[in-house]
Amino acid sequence: MYRFIRTATVRNAALLPSALVFASEVTAHINNEYSLNMCFGAEQFGSLKVHWNFDADSLDRMQQVNERLMGDQDYVALLEKYKDIWADGAMRDTVIRLA
Repeated sequence: MYRFIRTATVRNAALLPSALVFASEVTAHINNEYSLNMCFGAEQFGSLKVHWNFDADSLDRMQQVNERLMGDQDYVALLEKYKDIWADGAMRDTVIRLA
């Protein structure tokens, strides 16, 4: 089992509500279209970071989801709509092999 985690930093505190709207919309879209159980949350203290995560049985499954997302016009439209709320270069993806 593998866990994918994406962390993105919001540009400033005034944009946090918009970031949470985006997180909710993109999570709902991905869960509906790709049958994932993705979750999201925001750090409570110290930084303006939003985190997403989901588990997959294999790295191949993660790759399949990623390939489909690149052609998903609704997903791309969400990214474009909210592109200005994120700090430049502040997105990090991590994949963890669960024991």
